[in-house]
Amino acid sequence: MSDPMKMMNDFFQKRPKRTLLDTIDGAFRKPDYASFGVEIVETDSKFKVLAELPGVAKESIDVEIRGDELVIKVKERADQTRKIGGVREVHLPDYVIKRNMKAVYRHGLLEITLDKKKPTKIEIE
Repeated sequence: MSDPMKMMNDFFQKRPKRTLLDTIDGAFRKPDYASFGVEIVETDSKFKVLAELPGVAKESIDVEIRGDELVIKVKERADQTRKIGGVREVHLPDYVIKRNMKAVYRHGLLEITLDKKKPTKIEIE
């Protein structure tokens, strides 16, 4: 059995690099760029994700599907007056078809469109 005083002394001497307090402090720090807004719009046949990215170059945007998540990555650009960047993940419901995704970027708005599966109609007897 170890000596409790020695254990406590060792803890303060070899303090962990990331503590709970460091994590809490990080939540209140402002990033040096603004995050971007994401909106989901659904119609009968389409699932759309809209991201507001004013002033971001098309080359700075990456869109990919990872499992059940649509991931939008925006590389922050240093030459902008209003810096926008970060990563946003949108959960894709199981009724969304994950192939044939279409992404269009115009006038600071990224529109990602996915098709939805047709529902199976059940006849009532």
